[in-house]
Amino acid sequence: MRFTVRTFDAASATVAEHVVAGGSAQAVRGALERRGATVLSVRAASTRFAPSFLRQFSLARRAQFDVVLFCAELRTLLSSGMSLVEAVDTLGSKDGAGFKHEVLAEIKQHLLEGKPFSSALELNQFHFPLLLVASMRASERSSRVDEALGEFIGYEMVGRELSKKIVNAAIYPGLVVGFGMLVSLFMLSYVVPRFSRVYEDFATSISTPTLILIRVGGFFGDHLLLLLSALALSALALLLAYRSGRLKVWLLRLMGRFKLVRHYLRLYQLARIYQTVAMLLKGGFTLSDAIPLAQDLAFDAALRRQLLAARQLVGEGKRLSQAFTEQQLTDVVTLRLLQVGERSGKLEHTMEIIAQTYRQELMLFIERATRVAEPLLLMVVGVLIGAIIVLMYMPVFDLAGGF
Repeated sequence: MRFTVRTFDAASATVAEHVVAGGSAQAVRGALERRGATVLSVRAASTRFAPSFLRQFSLARRAQFDVVLFCAELRTLLSSGMSLVEAVDTLGSKDGAGFKHEVLAEIKQHLLEGKPFSSALELNQFHFPLLLVASMRASERSSRVDEALGEFIGYEMVGRELSKKIVNAAIYPGLVVGFGMLVSLFMLSYVVPRFSRVYEDFATSISTPTLILIRVGGFFGDHLLLLLSALALSALALLLAYRSGRLKVWLLRLMGRFKLVRHYLRLYQLARIYQTVAMLLKGGFTLSDAIPLAQDLAFDAALRRQLLAARQLVGEGKRLSQAFTEQQLTDVVTLRLLQVGERSGKLEHTMEIIAQTYRQELMLFIERATRVAEPLLLMVVGVLIGAIIVLMYMPVFDLAGGF
């Protein structure tokens, strides 16, 4: 059996991922740790040649399991005095059959075998977030699992709220563009071909723009089914990309090419990174261990390199504020906040404040951009449809002007 293994190299401060063959995930982890490797996660390697619809079916099943809801329910049961095994068993018996029941039953089985809760999550068929596994592993040393669950819930809820606001801001512009495309497609494929029959007898007197419109409309009308099929396939591909998380990455990278939004995309990444480091510091991680775990949240390669360089500077004994400043990961206000956090010993609280400040600045930009984009998109759609109508009636205007 093949497993995908993520290891951390302290010397180079890099996280590597490779495929290893072994009898079980626990055996692979034990073999690598005996060699001195720092193993972050071991998961069964998914087959690369599995049909795409099977992978999407697997994603649909995973969507039935809400990690935040699971952590919230588990935290409530642990706070009531239940043991970890009892709490997981209670959640499993409540949900009955289904994918969620399978996940909880597997966690319970690992716990009964004597494995720690973090290993039970890591070895599960459901790919629990790496941050949750790391947070649980740190909390097990101090027996504060319920507190760590609460911190992870807060972290996830902040990220979900930010994503929800971004999606809500994009709904109206998306509807405007989609409606405009459908109206334009209807006019080009149905109205223009029928309107062009009126001009068949005096085709030589038609202006060039109108002639181009008629030919485009004829092409759309002759290949309407093909165009509709292409649109349906494109919509399906976008849906699959959205459910797999790839669409979000593609859109973020595409927007990163525009200088206007590049700064705010960097703020979005830094807000997630600061929030993650703060959560890990609360869980007992050191800065040298927390930064490599948080760097994967950056989809910009340059930002990841800056974080790695900052981690090396911290390992050399420099303060976090100095390391982040040298790698251009702070501004004047952020630098002073970090310095205050280092002096007061409340660095994790300070980093939460910085993350919140970045999120507020990002949301202000999104709100202003949405207010500007909505009327502009309406104008563009109106001009496009108006241009089609004017070009259709242009020969009539020419004929009327000739009398």
